[in-house]
Order: sequence, then structure tokens, then C-alpha cells
Amino acid sequence: MELRQLRYFVGVAHEHSVTRAAARLHVAQPALSRQIHQLEAEVGVKLLARSSKGVELTPAGEAFLSEAEAILRQSEQAVRSAQRHELVQRGQLNVGYVWGLFHTLVPQWVACFRQQHPEVAINLFDLTATGLAEALQAGKLDLGFIGFAYEADSVGLEKRKVAACDFLAALPAKHAAARQRRVKLASLKDEFFIAISALTYPGAAQVLNDACHAAGFRPKILQTAERGFTLLGLVAAECGVTLLPSALQALPHPGVVFRPLSPVPVADLFVAWNRQPLSPLARQFVDALPAPRK
Repeated sequence: MELRQLRYFVGVAHEHSVTRAAARLHVAQPALSRQIHQLEAEVGVKLLARSSKGVELTPAGEAFLSEAEAILRQSEQAVRSAQRHELVQRGQLNVGYVWGLFHTLVPQWVACFRQQHPEVAINLFDLTATGLAEALQAGKLDLGFIGFAYEADSVGLEKRKVAACDFLAALPAKHAAARQRRVKLASLKDEFFIAISALTYPGAAQVLNDACHAAGFRPKILQTAERGFTLLGLVAAECGVTLLPSALQALPHPGVVFRPLSPVPVADLFVAWNRQPLSPLARQFVDALPAPRK
């Protein structure tokens, strides 16, 4: 029995079609059918049967499917473990980060670590918060500076606080509140808000909603955007106002004025990793991070 045969079987079981499974798996349909027949011959029972709905699992196939999927997951985990071990042996770390929150912090931390460990290569990957969480779950990254607690907790990652982040009001330059030194968040209750996408940055979207709720109103979300550049462009075009991490002031923002808020929304920032034990090298990196100010 080959792993390839199990992949083909699982593909057909999910697609309920040999044709669709062959297309998804990028294999010729006759070859896929042949491998399925060989698998059934080796197992000694019929696993799939044609019906008016397409290809359906037999009762034996139902029982076989869960075990086949478990074997495939275990084989993928074995490959990832071997790859991670090789990276550790070669002195490499794959580290992801959310640029808008960590673009000034992570390079400093990497530089400090490499002063003590000049032989270690650290590969940095700029990802969205959800993309980073998925990469950590899949074992593609050793560590991820993921942003807020929500992203780590929602997918069961381990985390450690590394910093905190203030949120500011981002206003069109001609907005009346832009003339104030500090803006009361409650004074924006009648404004249209532009929010960061909850699909890619759910923690940041939650901070905006929670801050407005604490100020006594529910924000009227006009539209969402995927990146800070887009948010700033929309604010500059007077499409609405928003709340952004103070670190995003470093981006070019003509036509946008940042103002401190009252009260000040503050959110903790975290480094995260898969629940599997950290490699010794990744543990060294985490332990070398400075303790966040309280």
C-alpha cells in the first residue's frame, strides 16, 4: 500500500467523482482509477461504489477513510519534523511577522540575537495575521510575531507577550477633529469607519469594535480593507475615519492626521508558535526577547 494510493482514495471520497479528484490531484483519470483498484485489491474489500450521485463510499470505505486521513496527516507530520530538525542542525529559523505591528521591533530583535549567534540564519516572512497563524499550524514557521491574542488563541497556538500597542485616530486632514490635540473616541460615534479586514487581521478589527463599544457606541463600518496603505488612502480621500496602531504612523500618510485618543485603546502584542515543543534554537530566540514593559 502506498501513500499515493491513500491520497487518491481520499481525493475521490471528498470529491465524489474520479474526474474531479483527478483534476484536483493533477493526475490522469485512468492512472487514478488504476491506483484505486489496486488499493481495493490489496485491502480486499470494495471501498467505493458508483451511484446516481457520483462515487460514494461503501460502509467499508467509510471506516477506511478516517484511518487513511490519519495516516496521511501522520506522514506529513513526519516530513515536517524531519525538515525542522534539519533546519535546526543547519542553524536556521523561519520567523513570520505582521509588518504593520512589528516592522521596527523584529529587525532589532533579530539583530540582537545574531550578535550572540552569528552562525544562525533567520528567514523573515511578512504575512497577514491569519496567514501567519495558518503557517504556524502547518509547521512552515518556527515562530510568528502574530499581533494580538485573538489570532493565537483562536487556533490554539502557544504565545508570549512581547510588547504593547496604542491605537490612534486616523482622520482626514480637513476633519474638524484633526484640529484637536486629543480626540475623545465617543465624539466619533456619528462618523463612518473604515475597518481593517476581520478575515486577515481579526485581532485588530476586534480592538476597533471593543474600543468603540467601551466608548458607548457601535461603529458604522462603511467598508473594510486588507492593508494599512489602503486604509490610509481611503481616509485621505475622506471616505471615513479609523483607528490604527501607532506604528503605522511610519507609513507615508499625506492627507491623514493621526491623533491620540481618549481613552487610549491599548492591546498587547504576542509572539506565537505551534503547541508542539519548540526546537532548542527557537526556544533560545524566544528567551532572548526583551521583557515587555508593563
